[in-house]
Amino acid sequence: MKSKKNKEIVNFSFLTAFIFLLFMFNLLLFIPNANAGNEGTIALVMKALSNPFFSKMEEGAKKYAIEENIPLEVFGVERETDVERQIGICENLISRGYGAIVIAPADSKKLVPICKKAIEKNIIVINIDNPLHQETMKQLGVSIPFVGSDNRVGAGMIGTYFKDKLAGQGRVIVIEGIRGVENAELRKKGFIEKVTQDSTIQIAGSETANWHTDEALSVTTELLRKHKTIDAIFCANDQMALGALQAIDIMGLTGTVLIAGYDNIESARNEIRNDRIHATIEQHPELMGEYGVKLAWKALNGQKIPFYEQTPLDLITYESFNKKIALSISNLKNSFFSTLLKGAQEAADLYGVQLLVKDAQNSDPQQLMDIADLLTKKIDLLIVNPTNTESVMPGIEMANKKNIPVITADRKASGGKILCHIESDNIEGGKMAVGILAQHFKGDVRVVEIEGIPGTSACYERGLGFNEELQKYPRIKIIARDAANFDRKEAQEVMQRILLNDNNFDAVFAHNDHMILGVIDALKKSEDQRQRILIGFDAIREAKEAVQQGLLTATIAQKPEIMGKLSIETAVQYFRGKEINPTLFVDLSVITK
Repeated sequence: MKSKKNKEIVNFSFLTAFIFLLFMFNLLLFIPNANAGNEGTIALVMKALSNPFFSKMEEGAKKYAIEENIPLEVFGVERETDVERQIGICENLISRGYGAIVIAPADSKKLVPICKKAIEKNIIVINIDNPLHQETMKQLGVSIPFVGSDNRVGAGMIGTYFKDKLAGQGRVIVIEGIRGVENAELRKKGFIEKVTQDSTIQIAGSETANWHTDEALSVTTELLRKHKTIDAIFCANDQMALGALQAIDIMGLTGTVLIAGYDNIESARNEIRNDRIHATIEQHPELMGEYGVKLAWKALNGQKIPFYEQTPLDLITYESFNKKIALSISNLKNSFFSTLLKGAQEAADLYGVQLLVKDAQNSDPQQLMDIADLLTKKIDLLIVNPTNTESVMPGIEMANKKNIPVITADRKASGGKILCHIESDNIEGGKMAVGILAQHFKGDVRVVEIEGIPGTSACYERGLGFNEELQKYPRIKIIARDAANFDRKEAQEVMQRILLNDNNFDAVFAHNDHMILGVIDALKKSEDQRQRILIGFDAIREAKEAVQQGLLTATIAQKPEIMGKLSIETAVQYFRGKEINPTLFVDLSVITK
């Protein structure tokens, strides 16, 4: 009996255990995977969170993620030498199943294996800022897209600047970043190449300070004691440049040595403003963060991405800081010119320039009064976007008499001494409009041309290019031509009159987008709803939207933001004593659906 009872107990225990295991197995089937929920999230892994450079990177990434509704989390280490800590962060992200890792590696070689591990787990990896070591990636059989600037080129810009400032003679020391790290090595190499090219400049010494201010202070002090006469110091980042500046002050050499950094952080800019640091490089970390997240998100959504996404470089020097530039703009109600101002203001902020702005509100007399007032403000340079080619001439001559250099943007001035004129090639743009017509028609074509403000160079040149090119196409005929002064309402009224007189036309070319939008307004109200080819000029936002909606065939983009930016950059080159080209062109492009 006892044996039978024990057997029953054993059988019951086995049955209970089996049921429990079966229950747990089924339960596990319904428990969400520990990784679930992170597969659509992008992790941004940066180096030293205490460095303002990486704060900008984080801001750019977060801004883009918010705008595009992309799940993003940010991680980082305290010091740029915390390589093992950064590897540990990546291990954790892999175990938690994140969809993508965007990484600015603390070490170019040691981070490659963990990046490979992430890729093997089907995690997207994008490398930003500091390139991973190509040979190590090749050995491990991985290929990782890179977003960033060319560190060799950026440092070379400093090298060329120093060479010019020193007239090709002198002794220079280099404060390096972490040795073996790709961007540190590229900056050192790029600087030395350019500063010594076609010069007698000597590299007196080169030591690492591991990106840190405190180490740079110590290293620079020792180098200055060892090498008595030094003319310039290049530091591979701004943090170290601040340390080198402290060493200069301690050694009593303030004002006798050129100092340059790299990154354009605010504390370095403050010293540039005071002529204590002389140059740095802006490599736009906010764009590195933005582009890195953008590429990761595209890859997560199965889209093809480039292997290399380059971010721009800008040389920032002390000569432009505290300079005062005046901008007289024709009409800020026109979005083209407000965009031009936006580009100019952003560039002025970047180069430490104070920008004074006057809006002429499309009035010739008002622009002359504005220029006269601006010339009383002790400005260093005047930029004019003329309301009229002829009427602006007395204002230019007033500036000439005061020896104030003048740059004209978009529209020319018919007289006066001009340092530089910046524009799109309006003649070429007019020709491009004919090319669009030729693509759409093979037979006879009847075209209406809506002109801008008579007397402006933009009106004259766009019309000239358009009509010259038409001579190659005898079957394309102008059946009506009228001026609408670059104004939408006037263009609508002009088109309404044309429709009453002769609605038998196939296409309209307007000298700007505001006028072609006015044409569209008139056509919408007309009983004649036939399809016509409509071409504008400027690529303002509303025109680009009209292209996407199928209301506008094409618009010719002349990039006013770049025009404004280039106006300031040309002024900065003038302040540096560079020779200025009398005419600079901004590239045109055609925008179609």
